Amino acid sequence: MTKVILSELLLDYRREMAEIVRQTVKENYIAGVKTFHSGERFPAQVDLLPPPKIEMIELTSYKGQVGDLILLATSDDFGMMNLHVVIQDDQGNLIESGDAAQFEDCSDCWDYMATASLPSGTSVIVSAVATDCLWGVGSFSERIKIPYISRPTPSRDDLLAH
Repeated sequence: MTKVILSELLLDYRREMAEIVRQTVKENYIAGVKTFHSGERFPAQVDLLPPPKIEMIELTSYKGQVGDLILLATSDDFGMMNLHVVIQDDQGNLIESGDAAQFEDCSDCWDYMATASLPSGTSVIVSAVATDCLWGVGSFSERIKIPYISRPTPSRDDLLAH
């Protein structure tokens, strides 16, 4: 016999789902005959185990340079196991990918440090794939054009010094 230990949150979730099923059966079945209301949602359309969500990919610090940070915000019901970031060009060619790191003090906040440099003006798609502890998967993507970085114009003295 296998024993399974459930967290209090998962146990509460199971109780809520059991109550929803009981209410659905009670309201929609009378003496074995199902009643139908055209405006109601079918139980199959209800997410019993919602996947994790990537709420936001913050790209203001990402300038296409090695070491730039990409910040991500997530939400989940069952605990996040992994958050994977993929950066591709417009044609779908892989530029870089890797796992994001979870903040120690905020389980819904993650960061990813870029490992590749890109030329200014390059359009890229930054995607993230989240996996929760029940192997639910959620994804989200943002498109960004790498900004032009203005470099100081060398002075005449600087050019002559070389």
